[in-house]
Amino acid sequence: MLGLACGVAAHASGAPAPTHFRLTIVGTAHQEWSFTAAPVVEGSCRRTETSEGIRSVSFRTKKPVTVRLSGGRVLPVVVRGIAGTVTLGGANTTEEICGGTGTTKTGDCAQTKRSFAAATVRAASPGRGVLALSGIANVRLATADCPREPVEVIMRPLGPPPKLLRLPKAALMERRVARITLGATRTQRKVYGAPESGHLDERTQWSLTFVRVTR
Repeated sequence: MLGLACGVAAHASGAPAPTHFRLTIVGTAHQEWSFTAAPVVEGSCRRTETSEGIRSVSFRTKKPVTVRLSGGRVLPVVVRGIAGTVTLGGANTTEEICGGTGTTKTGDCAQTKRSFAAATVRAASPGRGVLALSGIANVRLATADCPREPVEVIMRPLGPPPKLLRLPKAALMERRVARITLGATRTQRKVYGAPESGHLDERTQWSLTFVRVTR
């Protein structure tokens, strides 16, 4: 038993330590929508509200974040300090029909800019040679009333995250590589069904740069 314990300890001590890299994230998100909420009925009146919006986001890490690679995997890490700007414009339209008489009012929205500075994202490799980004959080933004943002936009303030990323082959031997660059683009479209109507188009681009820490 003593010999076995010594053998296990020797094996553990001989395992290579993770290699440290500095990670920088830069990204953009673009969302366009025309969304009509479910009608609201009050007495003899029926009201529908439509929001049309164009929303652009640019974001990046304020400073590189240290991450660890081991055996072709990025060890779990929460990347903090992601800052960005959201530009929003569009219009809100209200249509009301009462007793057969209808009115329509459209209010154009002045373009606005909002900023955030402490967003986070979780990064980890579920397998060798791949990387997943998920759990975007702490994107603290004031609620926009003109135009109104669909709930999907509020829930995904940086757009949909990239799908599973494949690391370059060089990353499988992280001790021999000085720099790793990854890029990803994702697009998706949602069509709203009754009693709602409209669509939401989203496009995101992410760029990740890993620079090995030399000591």
